[in-house]
Amino acid sequence: MQAIPITEQYPHLADVEALSLEAFPQAEYLSPARMIAMAAEDGFDFWALEDDGAFTGYMTVMTNRKTAYLFFLAVAPQQRNRGNGSKALRLMKMLYPDLQQVVDLERQDEHAENSAQRRRRRQFYLSNGYRPTRQFLTYMGVDYEVLCTEDDFDAVSFRSLLKDIRIEGFHPVYFTAPVPEDGR
Repeated sequence: MQAIPITEQYPHLADVEALSLEAFPQAEYLSPARMIAMAAEDGFDFWALEDDGAFTGYMTVMTNRKTAYLFFLAVAPQQRNRGNGSKALRLMKMLYPDLQQVVDLERQDEHAENSAQRRRRRQFYLSNGYRPTRQFLTYMGVDYEVLCTEDDFDAVSFRSLLKDIRIEGFHPVYFTAPVPEDGR
């Protein structure tokens, strides 16, 4: 798998748009045009994921001196359940080797409509080396759990990075909570 910067000239831009609409709820959706504009600024990378020249998905990563925050990861429907998400996370580690790798995901809630999806998503990150931080945030009406690849999560660096996100309605509130009942 390789990462290719997405610009207006990227040949699979229509696939990126279709995947964005399919993979994320409307409240989390950002158009590829918006992400391309954000990638023009320092500290925001918009990567196409390709395998043998075929579009597999994309990821966006925000960075500062200590943190690489996986803002979005989306794998094309026909490419799912083939190890491509894990390959993308390994590629991210290669692209940002000296930075703590951080992701946030919807907090576990057995009463949520998508509770099974939330469990699978959390298990995916845990099986790929991410660990609970006991740090959470709320934004746009949803609680998110923060996971990190390092045992010594640098919350100050992560919060500093989030201050640079300029998206309407994005005003995170941070809190700590116990590890979910599975203990991981």
